[in-house]
Amino acid sequence: MELTEDFEGECSANMSDGDSEDDVLTTEEKDNLTQQFLSGALTFSEYSLQMDRNTDNDAYDDDTLRAPSKNDDEIIIKQVAEDKKARRRVPSRRKRKRNLPPALEGLMGQANLYYAHGEYDLAKSICMEIIRQVPSAPDPFLTLALIYESSDGDKAFQYSLIAAYLSPKDSAQWEKLANSSLKLGNIKQAITFLSKAIQADPTNVELYEARAKLQEENGDTRAFLKGYARLINQLGPDNSEKIVSYAKELTRKFIEENNYEQALKAMEQIFTKCPSFITLEEINIMTDILITLKQFRKCLDILTQYTNIKIEYIDTEFQIENDNEIRMIESCEIPNDIFVDLKAKCIVALIELSYIDVIDELLNDFLIEENPEVSGDLFLDIVEALMRQKKYMCALKYLEPLINSQNYSLAAVWLRYAECWVGCKQLKKAIISYEIVVKLSPLHLEARLQLSTLYKCFKQYQMAIDILHQDPAVEVLDSDALYRKTMLLYKVKNYDEFFQSGFQLLLRHCENIRTKLELLALMRPSVGQRIEALHKHRLERAEPLKDDNAPTYSNNQQPTVEAEFNLFLLMCKVAFDLNKSSLLERICFTALTSKKFECKTRYIIFLCLVSCIHNNNSYYGFNLVRDMVRETCQSNLWNLLNIVIQRADDSRHNRFIMRLLGREDAFSYLHILNANNCLVSGTYKYALNDYVSLFKVGPSSLLALLIAVTFLQIACQKFTAKKHKLVTQAYAFFKKYAEMRGDDMTQESNYNIARALHQLGLLSGAVHFYKLVLGSPPSKLILDNLERLDLSREAAYNLHLIYMQSNNFELARIYLENYITI
Repeated sequence: MELTEDFEGECSANMSDGDSEDDVLTTEEKDNLTQQFLSGALTFSEYSLQMDRNTDNDAYDDDTLRAPSKNDDEIIIKQVAEDKKARRRVPSRRKRKRNLPPALEGLMGQANLYYAHGEYDLAKSICMEIIRQVPSAPDPFLTLALIYESSDGDKAFQYSLIAAYLSPKDSAQWEKLANSSLKLGNIKQAITFLSKAIQADPTNVELYEARAKLQEENGDTRAFLKGYARLINQLGPDNSEKIVSYAKELTRKFIEENNYEQALKAMEQIFTKCPSFITLEEINIMTDILITLKQFRKCLDILTQYTNIKIEYIDTEFQIENDNEIRMIESCEIPNDIFVDLKAKCIVALIELSYIDVIDELLNDFLIEENPEVSGDLFLDIVEALMRQKKYMCALKYLEPLINSQNYSLAAVWLRYAECWVGCKQLKKAIISYEIVVKLSPLHLEARLQLSTLYKCFKQYQMAIDILHQDPAVEVLDSDALYRKTMLLYKVKNYDEFFQSGFQLLLRHCENIRTKLELLALMRPSVGQRIEALHKHRLERAEPLKDDNAPTYSNNQQPTVEAEFNLFLLMCKVAFDLNKSSLLERICFTALTSKKFECKTRYIIFLCLVSCIHNNNSYYGFNLVRDMVRETCQSNLWNLLNIVIQRADDSRHNRFIMRLLGREDAFSYLHILNANNCLVSGTYKYALNDYVSLFKVGPSSLLALLIAVTFLQIACQKFTAKKHKLVTQAYAFFKKYAEMRGDDMTQESNYNIARALHQLGLLSGAVHFYKLVLGSPPSKLILDNLERLDLSREAAYNLHLIYMQSNNFELARIYLENYITI
């Protein structure tokens, strides 16, 4: 039989240090379990689990350390009286519970004699016989453990553990098992056995200490704190020294974890159970915790109760605080012999309660009497309290001795000094102070941010940028500082560094796009799929997933997602204005890998499409616009698809359009797009067929114009037959176009007809229509949008070309001077 690893976990889960000492299992149940184990029906782990099945588990929570109640004084008095009565009683020998019948007791004694004489086989056989008759008796298992101790350590341990289970109130047995586990280096198991020993003897302080030491060594801080908390609750006033010692240790641990509520409860045990043992040290710790928890009135109560500090109240005046009437303070008297730390804490508490007028004299006395070289930390506590009350001028009086001292002219003190000058609206003095902070502590981020803001107030933008510089090789980059620096770089129009800084900020949550080949991996519907595809692409090329020497960023929530997205849009705008199409494309595709911007994915994809169009990247542009037109049927998207198709280097769009044509209605943007594509590619008959079919279903001036242009292009081909007929048909559709455009757009229709005739070489007809453009008065629509819609200058220029061709230079000059020359 071996002690398995499962058993260790089960013991840890099931053994506890509960207060109950009653046997959970009956003797009959113990007999059955032991018999099953000995017969092999149960493994040792199963046996241990069954023996512990109803053991109460201690669940640690923040209320483990109970705060003393108002009735605790009465309870303590009763406990002291009971202890005195117990001491007067003559101790009586407790009758040992008999585990074996008289006959078997003699047999057990015989087995022990055989063991003592070294006759182990006889001793074992007798013990096994006793176990067969009384399986719940621990004595034979103890003897068997001794027999196997030298030959089979595992078996000896198991028999000892069975004996301990069968006599759970024997704390010595559990303690012995804990020591054995320690020798084997199994600290976790030793803690478990010590918990069992404490359950058997809950008042044994040494057991708590031993377990706490092991828990601390094992790194189980919560269990360590729980053990000491239970111990303090167990101890009474007769153990005052131990209460003080353990409570202070517990308080120290809680403070290290920033759990000041539990630290307060631990200290309250001292003040409630053993007030006669309270010293200045305990008062100092207690008041420190109360100030941290902002319980300033309770802090004053402690100081007035345990020291000579006196506070006078105005009985006739009250203020409401948490639905309670609180007496107003009239005056405070602090004797000179009061410990300086307590004096400072009293002043801080009164400041926090807004009684600055009451302690004005105390503040001056403290400033005069105390040495800042020795009590500088107390000066700083008072300063911070004054700053919270916005009493900056008063705080400056306390800071000036500190900044002029040898020991406390530190960055933290100068920082408070600068903050006070800001509070007093003395910004130039604040700048000087912040500069000293940065000089003393170059990596102090808060000071650099504030100094940058102050420089910006005085329009010293370059100095503000320089102070926010962070070296990614040696510093952890702060996103807020990086964002501010980026915006300042934009303000001073230093665009190269603006883009560099902006990219650095975006790469906190975006992937760095290294090459154009990686763009294909980003053509996925979700951010997670894009990143996964990008990593797969890099692995296939044996490239590292992350950039070498990538900067480390702090866990700062600033800037907000909205502010950072606005910065991304600003970077796009600047790149577009500077005509940096490749950079614009990289910015947009980088943002596609951001989980922060996932809610803006559709917007970013649109920007990626625009960037591809401007960068003449029709391959990826088509991939993007193809998915967009599938999801949304809008004329603007079809126009963008048309733009991409015009610049395409392949014919993928033809297959895409043909696949979609069968799903569309008889008249749709897709048919027009296909016809336009045929027109541009020179397949005029296909274009004409589509245009005419569409015109029959839905006549429009645009379709009439396109049909006319198509006829015109066919007529202009070198080997086309029946050119005159084609020209006539083209002219007929031009007239139809002019008719459908209406009177308001006569200028436009005349100009287009003139251009067609000009292209055919029918110059007299072209001159006629150009002159109609110049001679007819513009409509109201054109007058309202003269710069955009007026075609008189274009018509005049084309007329000038015709007259120049016919060597009529004077007339050509007249048209230039009248309509074009500024």
